[in-house]
Amino acid sequence: MQSLWCASFRPKYSEGWNKWVSVAMLGGTAYSLSFIHAIAMTTSTPLVPWWYFLPLTVHFGWTTAATLVNLNGSVAMEPSMSDATIVAVGHGSALAATALGLALGPSSPAYALTLAWALAACADGMTKRLNDLTSQQNQSQSLKSGAKVQRLLCWAGSALCAGASIVPFLV
Repeated sequence: MQSLWCASFRPKYSEGWNKWVSVAMLGGTAYSLSFIHAIAMTTSTPLVPWWYFLPLTVHFGWTTAATLVNLNGSVAMEPSMSDATIVAVGHGSALAATALGLALGPSSPAYALTLAWALAACADGMTKRLNDLTSQQNQSQSLKSGAKVQRLLCWAGSALCAGASIVPFLV
């Protein structure tokens, strides 16, 4: 799936229905890595410790976040999408990443921390996006207010995912 994503993440696949191919391939990569992650979390032994799988767990978190980011990019590039749809998909993605981090964080701190990092990066990116939207007179108010809420959702999600990652160390 990773190789297919690399092949589909090209300029000729950035228009029309083709732009959804890279989102699907990246989502398939995350989905495939989730199986490796599940095995790693349940089969750790002294001969094969959990940290052998740490790079794959981080990659699983990264591809999860990247899938959501690419989905948002594809939605935003679609000329027929309304501002409300773009904002709703963005908010839904931040909530989905947070929910995944909270669900897997107690059993996989590295996954939750990877999502926390990605959400913080998105929040920082939204700060830059807000500055751009403020300087453009013709941007809709719904996009501006949606970006503000999106930034808050990402910061909150980042904090929650980071918090979920420390649960195993508290018990």
